[in-house]
Amino acid sequence: MRCIEIHSNLGAYVLGGLEPEEAAEIRRHLTFCSGCRNELEGLQRIKQPLEAAPPLADPPDNLKDEILSRVREEKNLSSIKKEQTPSKGLPLIFPGIAAAALVCLVGLGILFGLQGQPSVTTVQLIPTPALVSEGYWGVAELHPQPSGNQRIELRLNNLDKPEPHSFYEAWFSSGDKYISAGTFTTESPGETRVWLTAPPEVKDYHTLLVTEQSAVDDTTPSNEIYLRGDLP
Repeated sequence: MRCIEIHSNLGAYVLGGLEPEEAAEIRRHLTFCSGCRNELEGLQRIKQPLEAAPPLADPPDNLKDEILSRVREEKNLSSIKKEQTPSKGLPLIFPGIAAAALVCLVGLGILFGLQGQPSVTTVQLIPTPALVSEGYWGVAELHPQPSGNQRIELRLNNLDKPEPHSFYEAWFSSGDKYISAGTFTTESPGETRVWLTAPPEVKDYHTLLVTEQSAVDDTTPSNEIYLRGDLP
């Protein structure tokens, strides 16, 4: 293949859409042609956002084949024009259609990926009536994980350092059932930010509690409930 033919195939090459013989011929050409290697690097940079995107939901099965079909059609048109037009002075242009197809796939891939990502749930945490005057407040953000776990970010304000041999604990509750999301401490009043992880079962629990627990407490929340929030 000559450079102009290589250029018209590079987009499909990056996407893995060529036949093995075609891909091998391009690889042989790239070993000695720096110009085509530069074009390949440009296309690979376009593809990088797709590879760095979150795990992707599957686009329609026929989408990639349709785009690659258009790339092959452009290649055939280029071959016809090449036969009809003297090659002398013909510029080696960037493979516009191939690049556009690649950008299209990248954009659609990221779109489908973002659509496939579970949304973050925000829960406002308010103090129990006995502690309203203490100025406690907080926000919890629940980040669903591919494993099914919930990654929880707590941003809490004005919680004092717990009593000796005590700690704070976050709980998901439903009726008389409780699941712990983990423990933490604070050093001084102000904003406290912690990350905790809860198992998949908490998706069926609709209340989030923050309690102060003694080191000798059992596996249920104590009566020292500081903050409470209801999940939507």
